[in-house]
Parts: sequence; structure tokens; C-alpha cells
Amino acid sequence: MRIDAFVQVGATRDGLDAYLDCARRRGLPAVLVETPAYLRWRRVLGRRPFDLEVGVTEPGDPEHVRAALAAQGLAPVLLLAGFERYAPSAFAAARSLGVAPWPAVGRDFAPLDKLGQRAALAGRAPEVRQPRHVRWNPVAGLPAAAAGLRFPQVVKPADGGGGLGVMFVRDARERDSALRSVLRTPNYDGSPFSAILVEEYVEGPEFSIQGIAHDGVGTVLTTCEKLTAHEPVGTDPGLRGFRELGHIGTHGAYADPAFVDLVSRCLAATGYREGPFHVDVIRSERGPEFVEMGFRLSGGGLVGLVERITGADWAEWTFRAHLGEGVPPLPAPRAMVVGQANLIDEREFMIAELLGSQNPDVRTVRATAPGDEVPAEDVPRLASDRQRHVGVGRVIVGGRLGDVRTALHRCLAGRLAA
Repeated sequence: MRIDAFVQVGATRDGLDAYLDCARRRGLPAVLVETPAYLRWRRVLGRRPFDLEVGVTEPGDPEHVRAALAAQGLAPVLLLAGFERYAPSAFAAARSLGVAPWPAVGRDFAPLDKLGQRAALAGRAPEVRQPRHVRWNPVAGLPAAAAGLRFPQVVKPADGGGGLGVMFVRDARERDSALRSVLRTPNYDGSPFSAILVEEYVEGPEFSIQGIAHDGVGTVLTTCEKLTAHEPVGTDPGLRGFRELGHIGTHGAYADPAFVDLVSRCLAATGYREGPFHVDVIRSERGPEFVEMGFRLSGGGLVGLVERITGADWAEWTFRAHLGEGVPPLPAPRAMVVGQANLIDEREFMIAELLGSQNPDVRTVRATAPGDEVPAEDVPRLASDRQRHVGVGRVIVGGRLGDVRTALHRCLAGRLAA
């Protein structure tokens, strides 16, 4: 007997599991496909269990996903990625099985990595600004065009996520060190990165735009200003990576028209017609500059931030779009500005709690402390997750923009100043 089910490939790293709630509201069994190592790690973290959790050694391979589902007698009604690393596999598996989000997402759609996104925009929307960049080949080295790139520069994997392996370099020596470091860094499932970019660093505040596409038209739900910092990484004392510390979000009704236009061009250039997306952009002195695009719900707790600002359940809208239930109009703003930050140590959490005792618009959420309960054989597969997705909790702040920014900066002062 074949069982109709919702299938999620890859666990969310922020633990919100919004798709799980959507499936249960519809009476669909919810199935999570992940590496056995990460399934064990989820249990250590105290995450909510899915109705069925299927361990797959290589969830990044759509054929492995298909075989695992067939072995369980599962017939997906909807198959979506819960984590950036597995988006290509999830879309490919859905297409080969002939289930949603295919074909509404785009009959020939495949999620492009960072290099592919840059090429698609250069070919189909050349008016969209993006940093000058080259591809690094570990054997052949940097192409001659790299000599024309100005410093500082950014080294980043083409298929990484969550800032993994992204480094800021000031000169050729640091660049060489960063490239060696990225080459040693495993992707989230323990595999090597598909490619590595070197690009000019663009000065300016960075934003992340959350939205949903329906029938080829994008709706901007929120625009989030990013709070970021550089942090030491690797053994080179001068080498620094990027860390997203938090976000300050505003309702999509107040989005910069230039951002809305950029979103429309990104959707058209990548051929993405149906489903959730986020677009990262830097507001430089020349205007918006494209950084990258994701074809899924954002991580880092942003699903909750979207709902606090708009009243819209981003995951529910995704289910409605993919299951042919229609997408409602964007609600009026529930709050003008809401910010949040991930807190990595007790000092930050104590500051946030103190602010909360003085201001009802500040609240804290404690995370489960994982301890060191990791089997030795899981350590290599979980290395990047344990490096990038750790913390003691989250602070959430509402109110006026200046007050929200001040509160978050007080909580994050040590890292923002580093």
C-alpha cells in the first residue's frame, strides 16, 4: 500500500519546523529525510519528531531520496527542501516523481547555485548589479581576470549556506589562505563544495528580502536589515569569516521599490514561478547589488519574524501555493519593525533578559543545550553544523526602528565590535 505524505528533505537548522505544522493541519503524515547523523543530533537538541524520519546517507542525491521513499512505501503529495544544502535534490526528486512543487514551480526549473545565479542574471537581466567575480579552480588556480578584481575581496563556496566558508580578505596572501581554508571545510553533509568564488567586496548595509512567488509573480513579505560581524576563522590570525547575528525586519508594503524590482528580475532570470524565496542584496552607493538567492523558506528564525511583522504564515502560504489552494493578499502590518538575534553565550542572554525586565517589547527564547552527546562517527558529518548553528537562545524586539536597533546592538555589542 502506498501512503500519501508530505516529505521534507533536510531538517531546518533553526528548529521551527513550520512545514511540520502545515502537514498536520491537513492530516498528512510528515516525513523527514536527513542524514542518520543529523537525525541523531536533532534528538539531542530536543527537536519535535516527524511522523517518520528516514535516514539517508546522501540526501543531496535525488536518487537516494527516491529509493528511500520507495522502500518506505511513501507517495509524496508535496516534496520540499527544509535546508539550503538539499534544495537541488528536493526539486530534482519532485520533478522525477511528478509531484508538487513540479510543474508549477517551472517545468524546467532547477535551483541554481551562486555561480549559476550570477550567470543567469548576467545573461537575462544584465541591468542587475552584482559584484565582479571569478571562479577559483584548485588545480588551475585563479583565472587571469582575477588580477582585475579590487581588494578587499570575499571568498565563498558556490553551494554553501548560512555563511559557511565565506571569508573576508584584504590582500593576496589572505586570499590564498582563505582558499586553502575553504578547500578543507566540508559542506553540511560532509561533502566538498561544488565550486568556489572570489569576488569584490561591496561596501554597504546588507538586506535579505523574504517573499513568495505565485503564478510567476513575486510578493515581498518582509525586508530584513542584516546585523553581521567578522569573526576569526581557521589558523591564520588574519583570516576572518562572516557571521549573521540578527535581522531587523519591516513589512513588505514598505519595501524599497528598487528591491521589489530586483526581486521581479531575479525570479524571471532564474525561471522560478511558484514557492518561497529569499534574495540577499547590498545597498551600495550605486544602488542595490545582488548577492544571492534561496529557493526555500529562510532559516535563522526568519519564518517567525515574518509572521510577527505581517501576520502571514510563510510556510502555510507555501503549502497553499503548491497544493493549488491559492495565496491570500498580504495582510496589513501587524508591527512596524521587529528585530531578532541569535545569542551564542550566557552573557548575551543575560543582557537580553535584563532588557526584557525593563521593556515588555523585548523577550527571550531559551534554546536546548546540546552538550557533547555526539558519537565519534558523527563528528565529521556534523562539523559544519556544530560550527555554524549553535547558541543559547534568541532575543526578539519590537518597537520603533531606533529602539529595536539599540536593543539588539546592546545584546550583540561584543561581537559587533570585534
